[in-house]
Amino acid sequence: MKKFFLIISLLLVTCSIKAQVIGKSFGVDHEKKIIVATGRLPEGMKPYKETMEVKGETYTYYQSEMPLITITTDGPIVNSPAVHGLINVADADGNVITMHAGFKIRGTSSQQYDKKSYRVELWADETGTEMADTTFLGLRSDDDWNLEAMWAQPLRLRDKVANELWMEMYKLPYAESEPDALPGIRMVYADLFINDEYLGVYTLTERMDRKQLGLRKYNGDIRGVLYKGNGPGAPTFDSLPMYDNTLDTWDNYEWVYPNESDTAINWNHLYSFTNFVMNASDNVFYSQYAAQFDKDNAVDYYLFINSLMAMDNMGRNLFLARYKKSSTYMYLPWDLDAIWGLDTDGHKTYNAAGLKSNGFFDRLTQDCNDYGFVVSAQTRYNELRDTLLNREHIMELVQNQYDELVESGVYEREHEAWPEFTVDESQLTYLSDWLDDRFNYLDGEINAACGTWGVKVPEPVEGVEGPTRIVEVFPNPAKDRINIRFVENGEASVRLYDMTGRLVYSDASNTQAFVISTRGLNQGVYTLVTLTAGKQQVDRVVVE
Repeated sequence: MKKFFLIISLLLVTCSIKAQVIGKSFGVDHEKKIIVATGRLPEGMKPYKETMEVKGETYTYYQSEMPLITITTDGPIVNSPAVHGLINVADADGNVITMHAGFKIRGTSSQQYDKKSYRVELWADETGTEMADTTFLGLRSDDDWNLEAMWAQPLRLRDKVANELWMEMYKLPYAESEPDALPGIRMVYADLFINDEYLGVYTLTERMDRKQLGLRKYNGDIRGVLYKGNGPGAPTFDSLPMYDNTLDTWDNYEWVYPNESDTAINWNHLYSFTNFVMNASDNVFYSQYAAQFDKDNAVDYYLFINSLMAMDNMGRNLFLARYKKSSTYMYLPWDLDAIWGLDTDGHKTYNAAGLKSNGFFDRLTQDCNDYGFVVSAQTRYNELRDTLLNREHIMELVQNQYDELVESGVYEREHEAWPEFTVDESQLTYLSDWLDDRFNYLDGEINAACGTWGVKVPEPVEGVEGPTRIVEVFPNPAKDRINIRFVENGEASVRLYDMTGRLVYSDASNTQAFVISTRGLNQGVYTLVTLTAGKQQVDRVVVE
């Protein structure tokens, strides 16, 4: 009986709120005493919050133009199977779409976080026997969607901005034939309620699949194909076990498309490509790899992942695709959250040195032919440095997104939903400094002599911060000596490593200046590690 009266009481409260919030879609969390509404604001008016008295209770009312998603389910949402419910998506112009759907928790390591991400499958009715396509918030028409929690992203923007950068940078080689196809995913921010609980701000996200990439459909013959890499093994070209065509997985690869029939699964082509990368002789590999993998895509993916210093996108969190039967393979990124100097938990790494690679790129970066991978990558990198891959452009994208989130009240509402979350504006300064150091490192690394890329860099010293530059190194390239000048006087150490990672010079002193004679040093690229006052800097130095 008490529960019955509680439900009636809450319904009366909700009706009272409707009377005060006329013409707007809204969600109510009676536990947190939060009301979030979406609606077009008068020109010049910014999003706002105010207190609202409802039946003797005080609620905090948030009004913005951010879309609102409310979900009600028949039971708790779990990993599997999908639980039935209704999804209601409203925009600021009053457009509302309500659909039957199946909901389940998505992700692997992200499931440890309190704020979960969800997969949404749109159903024609409550049985879920048939899927139903629709378009939400200007995104594509589809029956399969993600709701991303962004828990490990301190400013709730890295994955979204990085995907936008990738789509600025890379165009599909068959774009003229498939004008609606995209090489990445689009995301739209939305406030989310599930079963009357406010869960903060999410991104409604397209999925990487055949439709997104415009791959040729299965017609009884395998044409377009799509695989997802889920970890080390065959995806990193470290192992080559036999496959089983009755399974939709092979050594950390997941078969994504074709998916019309179990008989469509055939791992032979991918097995052959992996075998080619791992075991072909140098003469065969360097003369034939471009016939199996799109070289322009390999160049752009390598430069993109290394510009982000993405921690987990060379074997895991990537897609391998082929447009049609006669096409070459290409890479597409996924889950771009552990990037730009953050680890998978969103913590600062203070490390801007080192190259991300796998077995395929390990071989490509030794392609020293006149029109080979290294020359192509160097040319492309220097073009992109003037346009997209520089601190100014990336920080403009980040700052614009951050300002939009601040103005719409996202961070305040996120704190209401998750009190342990507080926005840290110093993340912007850290990212700006990190980008300076990262591109300074890449400028030396990518433009270094062929065959010298990927020299092992010492790991950052525990408890040592960065990435602010603490030392000047000149000249570079160096002929007779390397001059090292610290910004401040104090106890300092200097270490120089050759291309094999062997320590060739080490010194420590209470001074601002060091000089390293290059006599006895072979020509090539060296790694200089400098340390003072709890700060570390890593530079590439060329000895001529």
